[in-house]
Formats: sequence, structure tokens, C-alpha cells
Amino acid sequence: MIPLIHALLRTDAEVMLASKGKAGELLKTEFPDLPFYDLPSATIRYSRRKSQAWILAFQIPLLLVSVSKEHRWLKKFLITHPLDIVISDNCYGLYNSSILSVFLSHQVSPLLPAGLKWMEPFVHKVLGLFIRSFDRCWIPDDKDPILNLTGRLSHRYPLFRNTAFMGILSRFCELPDSTGKEPVKKVDILVILSGPEPQRTLMEEIMTRQLEGTDYKAMIICGMQHSCRFENESVHASSIEYTYHLPADAFREAMRNAGIIVCRSGYSTIMDLAELGLSAILMPTPGQPEQEYLAGYLSRQGFFHCIDQRNFNLQAAIGQYRSQNKKPPGVFRTDTGKYLKDLFALYENKKIHHRQPDKETGQYLRL
Repeated sequence: MIPLIHALLRTDAEVMLASKGKAGELLKTEFPDLPFYDLPSATIRYSRRKSQAWILAFQIPLLLVSVSKEHRWLKKFLITHPLDIVISDNCYGLYNSSILSVFLSHQVSPLLPAGLKWMEPFVHKVLGLFIRSFDRCWIPDDKDPILNLTGRLSHRYPLFRNTAFMGILSRFCELPDSTGKEPVKKVDILVILSGPEPQRTLMEEIMTRQLEGTDYKAMIICGMQHSCRFENESVHASSIEYTYHLPADAFREAMRNAGIIVCRSGYSTIMDLAELGLSAILMPTPGQPEQEYLAGYLSRQGFFHCIDQRNFNLQAAIGQYRSQNKKPPGVFRTDTGKYLKDLFALYENKKIHHRQPDKETGQYLRL
């Protein structure tokens, strides 16, 4: 959502944000001057065990309740905040007949754990009922059935009529060039922590344990969460540097100046890497079918190197990574302005509110 928000701010639109949890914290950090509202959403629980099929299955009713809560929240929100357009990231309930609504997702045909594979066609059809309720569905990926980043997550079934591939969306695509700025220090290993607990902490423990005692100069970016090891003097005395959160420009330079990147295979991270033309060692979150599939699929495509958390060995992974010399092709781009222009034209055609620009701000659209 970050590059879309930047693009919207360059228009005469009034932009408001709604989110929750770590995603909300990130948006408030990136856009401290924009109004922010809490959005109801379900919190998915994960365990320390790899097999989580039944854990996720029991939470399906919770997800359906969350969709209903989102829908009711938007209906109530519109009474006091007369919006024109809502653009949401995987929020199936944020549509309303009185406004334009856009659904943004890279997985219109989600993958389920091994024990629930038989439900995937049914889940696709059910989610399609929600997606068709939106005016537009944007998939941040390339439409090429061979050269793409999502594979079966978005290329498995025929697309819905309101759906289009818009190219990748990375937080780095809106950043100015850093030429002439003070160079960022180089590190041998850059570890990017992300994802839900307890698996996020498990990854931190694995990487810290395997980095300690080596000669590698390493940096671990903890994301929007502090590391429990910040107060550990022995860790501070080692060659591992911990950092809580980096602004987008500093984050980009840290990635560019890293010898090897180790990270989860979340799709936002993959798009960031593709935008910079960088490869990485991907360690998918155990029990998350989407991440496990993306890591394997993109490794077979020759873009990244994949190794699972249970069998992770840093030295072996580095050796395999260097021998295979994997790298994304660097052709994944998007013209955000094109899709916003289409959206604004659709708004003009429907003439939803017939409102005049705000007398004080001159702004016309409220998103």
C-alpha cells in the first residue's frame, strides 16, 4: 500500500488510513501526518509446530466473522466520513455500493495446508463472491503466465472480470535516487525478520545462534518489534548489529550493500527484492502455505534460493547460494499512475457523490 499512498498524495486527493497491529504501526511511521483509524481484523494464531492445518481450519469461522465486521465498520464509517473510494489490502469486507472500492491482493486463489488441499477450489469460489463485489481487483504481479512472482496464487484459475495485473508494488519504487548521499556501511549478512509470532522469534534465535562465533559482519533488522537480545551484552560485543526499524531509504541502501540477504518469503519482501534486482536466501515461515509455495516456486524459477527453517544451516545455505548465482530478472515494474487514472475515470463516470472540491483545501476525492 505504501507506493499507492505516495502516488495518491501527488494528486488532489485527501487520503485517510485505516489498519491494525504491526501493519498499522508501519503506516503511521511512514505517514505520520495522515489521519489514522483502527480497522477491525482477525488475528491468525500460529504455533511452534510445522503442521498447522487444523489450527488454521478452526480459525476459518473467525475469518468469515472478520469480513462481516469489516463490512459493518465501513458502513458505519461512511456516515461520519463521506469517502469516495476505498482501496484495501486483502480486506474482503471493505466494499459498499455507495462508493468505489478496490481490492488489492496477490493471492486470489489461496493455497491451504496439506490436509485441506481438497478445499482450495471451494475457497476460491467463495472468495470470488466477495471479490466480485468490488469495482476493481488489482493483482500486484506480472500477467505473464511464465515470468511472474505469484505462480498458482494468481495464475491458476481464470481471472474475475474486474481483475487486472498491475505489476509489482514495492515501497522502494517511489523513492528518489540516492546518488551522492553518504554511503551505507556494508555487511556480509543482512537478516530481515518479519511475520507472526512465535515463528519470528524462532528465526531470530536460529540466525543469532548460527552467526555467533563466525567472522561474518551481520545486521539483523527486527522490523516493527524490538529484539529480546538488545540488552544482551555478549551479543552487542559480537559482530551482529541489531536495529529496530529502518526508514525506507535506509532500508533500501542496507539491502543494496549486503553481501547476502536472509529473509522470509512474504510477498512484500519478494517485491522489494525484485524492485532492486536482488536475490536472497528465503526461509519461509513454517505452516504458512503461501510462503512455502512462493519460496519453492521462485527458487525453481531461478530467482532465489530456498531452505526450510527446520533444516536451516547458514554455512551450507551460503555455499549453495553462491554456487547457483540466482537473481531476479529485474523486469517487474508497474505504472501506478495508469491504474489510478483508470480508477478516477471510473469515479467520474459513476458520479457517485457529485461533490465539489473542498473550499479550504481544494481537494476533490476522499480515499
